[in-house]
Amino acid sequence: MFRLEVLPARYGDCIWIEYGTDPVRRILIDGGAPGVYKRTLKPRLKRLPDEERSFELLVVTHVDHDHICGIIELALDERLPFKAKDVWFNGFRHIPDKPLDVLAGKHGEQLTELILRNGRSWNVHGFGKQAVVVPREGPLPRIEFEGGLRLTLMSPTIPLLADLRKDWEHSCEDINITPEELEEARKEGRFETLAAASPGVAPGPQRPDVEQLLRESFEEDNSAANGSSIAFLLEYGSLRILLAGDAHPSTLVESIRRLGDDKLTLDACKLPHHGSRGSVSADLIKHLDCDAYIFSSNGDQFSHPHPEAVARVIKHGGDSPQLIFNYRTAETTIWDDDRLRDAYGYRTSYPDDNEKGVVLEWSLQG
Repeated sequence: MFRLEVLPARYGDCIWIEYGTDPVRRILIDGGAPGVYKRTLKPRLKRLPDEERSFELLVVTHVDHDHICGIIELALDERLPFKAKDVWFNGFRHIPDKPLDVLAGKHGEQLTELILRNGRSWNVHGFGKQAVVVPREGPLPRIEFEGGLRLTLMSPTIPLLADLRKDWEHSCEDINITPEELEEARKEGRFETLAAASPGVAPGPQRPDVEQLLRESFEEDNSAANGSSIAFLLEYGSLRILLAGDAHPSTLVESIRRLGDDKLTLDACKLPHHGSRGSVSADLIKHLDCDAYIFSSNGDQFSHPHPEAVARVIKHGGDSPQLIFNYRTAETTIWDDDRLRDAYGYRTSYPDDNEKGVVLEWSLQG
């Protein structure tokens, strides 16, 4: 048994994985935007008996608040038992050799403080307490987990982690701390918690003209935080899923090439950065042999998924790609159009209720 739940995480990601039957094992990836923990993740956790709230792995893909805030809220909730055998999260301590030190923003420092305070196993499984990172040369890291699951790291690379330095240092100025001072500041009680700033709201979508959208030029996302995102290929038995976080598409394509594949054969792909026009390139989609593409966003803040990204999936995503949306919104409903489906041969899938997200299940053994 394998179950993938793309929880309703507002404009962020919160992905819940279950695999196996006796016992059922679990992985949690990100916690969504502010408020998602209380509204979505906490009720999902409370459905489990206390003794089953021990996860094989907790992954915090990167420091953006739409991924990390729900995990911070989870870590602060002392009333809800939760354990993870290991946490994958890249912080300051994981790349010690200058000039490649990796610093982080205020949210990264807050999670660092919580991990240290709670004594969590941190980047241990597969990475020996070092950075969760793709090496410059050689094979991609392939990490085995109990129960027959394997993760192959696709992002980030060392240079992309290094790019995060200035952004993280600048963000830390807001809380009057440097990452180097974190350990001392914790002991002296100087660590502060700040709420996330909310980006501006982008204009709403227009009715899609697929051919015009395909003519739009592609400019890759240059966000340092997104470039530092942990992304991996998940394999369980014959099942293969790409969980792309907010990784840069060129990084993913390069990792596919390093795997020795012209195309990466997949059963499903959680597209990078919620279907952003700068993160879903035609080149990436052309390197995937997949017919199920997951878009995770309610459209708040940045109006994801962008129509250019959806058009690229429709054009290059196989003979009959399925677009799986975890919300029905203005940005996603425009693709629920029989004329467009007939013309381009794609399929759409929406949740019955925007409060439930998307659940994908496969009956197989690891």
